[in-house]
Amino acid sequence: MNFITLRGESFVPTLTSEEAAHWLNKEASSIRRACAAGKYPGATKNANGWVIPLGSLPDHAQDQYLIAHHKPALTENLPAVRPGALSHDEYNGIWETYSRKPGSIQEEARRRVGILDEFLAMLNGGLKQITALNITRNHHADVSKATLWRWQQKTNGHPRQYWEALLAPEYRGRAKNEIPEAAWEFFVRYWLTQNQPDVSVIYRLTCQAAKEGGWGKLPSLKTFERRRFTDISERVRILGREGETALRQKLPHQKRDYTTLRLHELWESDGRKADTLCRWPDMTVFRPFVVIWREVRTRVVLSVRIYSYATGELIIESLASAMRRSGTSPEGAVLDNGREYANKPLTGGQKTRYRFTVKENEPVGILTRIGAKVHWTTPYHGAAKPIESFWGKLAKVTDILFPKAYTGRNTVERPENCDPKNAIPIEEFAAKLIEAIEVYHNTPHGGHGMLGKSPMELYEELSKSYTPKPCADEHLRACRPLVKRLKLRDQYNFEFKIDGFGLVTYVPDESLNLKRGWEYDVLPDNANPKVAALIYDGEKYLGEARYQEHIPFLDTNAGKETMRNRNGTMKRTRADLKAAKGQQAAIPFAPGNPLELSALHGMDAVIKQLPALQEAAAPRYVELSNGDLSDTHTGEITPKVKPKTPVKPKQSAEEIEAELEQLAAQSAKRNASKLKYY
Repeated sequence: MNFITLRGESFVPTLTSEEAAHWLNKEASSIRRACAAGKYPGATKNANGWVIPLGSLPDHAQDQYLIAHHKPALTENLPAVRPGALSHDEYNGIWETYSRKPGSIQEEARRRVGILDEFLAMLNGGLKQITALNITRNHHADVSKATLWRWQQKTNGHPRQYWEALLAPEYRGRAKNEIPEAAWEFFVRYWLTQNQPDVSVIYRLTCQAAKEGGWGKLPSLKTFERRRFTDISERVRILGREGETALRQKLPHQKRDYTTLRLHELWESDGRKADTLCRWPDMTVFRPFVVIWREVRTRVVLSVRIYSYATGELIIESLASAMRRSGTSPEGAVLDNGREYANKPLTGGQKTRYRFTVKENEPVGILTRIGAKVHWTTPYHGAAKPIESFWGKLAKVTDILFPKAYTGRNTVERPENCDPKNAIPIEEFAAKLIEAIEVYHNTPHGGHGMLGKSPMELYEELSKSYTPKPCADEHLRACRPLVKRLKLRDQYNFEFKIDGFGLVTYVPDESLNLKRGWEYDVLPDNANPKVAALIYDGEKYLGEARYQEHIPFLDTNAGKETMRNRNGTMKRTRADLKAAKGQQAAIPFAPGNPLELSALHGMDAVIKQLPALQEAAAPRYVELSNGDLSDTHTGEITPKVKPKTPVKPKQSAEEIEAELEQLAAQSAKRNASKLKYY
């Protein structure tokens, strides 16, 4: 029989079959069959059922039973808290240091606290120390009596909530193998490159360089792998191996508060080439370019246009459609940095996307005319455009739904069955695109400031308190993609070239009273140049200029009509000149009263007395008979300057040849005399 001592009394604990089944995690019927088979020594059966000695159960079941049934009785065995052992700030410092340790160390600290709690619970329950130690060692083979004693000493007198930090292992790690400075610099220089070489390759090159340079023996590859993470910060690694764009994308981004915007305070526009092959009316096949104008506060799409390629004409046309549909105009616009947006007809007169300055005498764009301020997004930074995430949602419900015409986002993701012969009609793509936008408008939006409502619901709610600011018909007419800053010619017309149409001429109406030689903004309709062009003086609308048609070369009637118009203009102009002179005030003159001129004052100032002429003075220098100069004041004589040696006149070819022959003869004579004495 196994006796245990508890609170000074020895007894043999017994269990019923149900209790034994609980600690053994088995069914009670299975325990009863085991008792009948004699598997639990000392088990007896009475009127109430089987009585099973605790000692007949496995050790782990006995340990669990003793821990659970022996409640604390001797409170003096609990570690007492020594008041004032450490200050509150000291405990905070210990815990802060512990919180920065690796997760493996914290996990081991929690395990130690659990073992110590189990051991102390058995002691406080009345078990002897040797019994509690044996039970603890059965559960944790790596814990000895000395280990438990050290843990008790570390935690004795300290609050329970800090035991985990006090029992944390103080691993100092392995000894650090030093890497020669020259080798480490070589490794870092070649590893931190954007071609992202493998660390093993750079390590092999470093070993070769160390052998040649005599840097000494290098540690293992594992040491270099650890050092690249411990000695090189993550930002430096990203910048060196992935580039500035990758680092910029991984830095914290700002969050914008959409609730600070009013309805139609800010619009945004962007274009995207769809990832779908479409067949156009002329049977050509290529991907369409989609342009959208969207209200930023509610995310409602105001207009959408599909074109064959990105042009300023498409952007301006979609802007005019958005203003007609919404019945108002924006206070500002967030625009992409593409050249289809940074054009004069759209944004002229505002800061450019490059120098952020307004150029002098630049034509005024439609956004400037309606008073909308342009906000340029950061180049090559999609996160700066709220509409960028919208494109991703739209592509999932449009482009991908045409499997054989879907091109993928890039050549790597291009499906194998994508073929131009499987292109879909552009009308089918447009219908699917509009359908997807309508679904988006009526789907609850989880974005900031949407309040769980759909874009259309929020738009209708905010529209109740919004006062529209509709554009004038003039502004809508001015939504033309071509604007020219031109001088009015002497022939009272504007003449310039339009791509695809050649030289065009526009004649403004005479009633506009434009000034020849002055510069004006001329806005033709490049889709149909024969439509009258609009004329602006900066932001001021002046009127229209009609297109001047070309007449047949031999059309005499048209020539006569031109002459009649010209003569008529001359006649009207002479009449206007005569009328202008007739309206001038006449010079006051009446018969019998001759015009009297006022007397001239200051006669002395009109007729000026000239000074009297003086006799010419005698010359100071006199030339003598020999050519010398004599100073009449001092008597000094200056010798006559001799003339320079006259320049030899230019010789003819015959004279030069004769002179060369003479020099050659003299030279031969001298040489002969030298040979004679040799």
